[in-house]
Amino acid sequence: MKKKMPVFQNPELDGKTFYWPGNSSGILLLHGFTATTTEVRLLANEFRRLGFTISAPLLPGHGTTPQDLNTRKYKDWLTCVEGAYAELKKTCTRVVVGGESMGAVLSLYLAEHHPEISALLLYSPAIRVESLKLSPVIKTFVPIIEKANNDPEDKTWQGYTVYPMKAANEFRKLQKLVIHQLEAIHQPALILQGLKDKTIDKQSGSMILKSIHSEYKSLQCLSDSGHVMLLGSELQLITHTSVQFLKSLDIL
Repeated sequence: MKKKMPVFQNPELDGKTFYWPGNSSGILLLHGFTATTTEVRLLANEFRRLGFTISAPLLPGHGTTPQDLNTRKYKDWLTCVEGAYAELKKTCTRVVVGGESMGAVLSLYLAEHHPEISALLLYSPAIRVESLKLSPVIKTFVPIIEKANNDPEDKTWQGYTVYPMKAANEFRKLQKLVIHQLEAIHQPALILQGLKDKTIDKQSGSMILKSIHSEYKSLQCLSDSGHVMLLGSELQLITHTSVQFLKSLDIL
């Protein structure tokens, strides 16, 4: 008999909001849909060692229950990341914004509305997700659906093992909002996408690359990374690539 997955995987991990003071260069890191800040914590630690001030907010509806997430609107997530960005700006003269999956989409939103942002770090950007297209219909009949790719042996990722479908539809609305304004982005952008990613559309990274008007932009595909690349086997490569990108911009 298949072992039943808990609705909230690895509750013992620390997935709360964190803020680590450092120098006058800040990095805002945003986690993905159904995840927590555990998803970005390892990368945050690497940036912290280099002296950056780090902020990583836990998005509304995450780290609680899937039912709670189903009550949230995408504007709740926007309010959260806008607030975290504003707090970081109080102490930092330069701010880099980055995120994984939906966190990357939220990063794009901030860049569209804050041209002063210094750079973007986009990991597995979920600007297109095929499975979300039916969420407006499914949410009416089935509020919560179990994920097909759950791994009960994964001890590093924290979050829901189900998809709250009303929230998934809010994510879809967020994607549409951000896609329509991609041309407003002029900041330097690093886009990393895993060749083993089975969650997002394979053209997500290239679509962003073609749409944004950044003079300095780069898309790199990682051969051994899946969707949650910041907890995967190529984290060291991701960290190195990210650091070199920031060095090239004289941010580090």
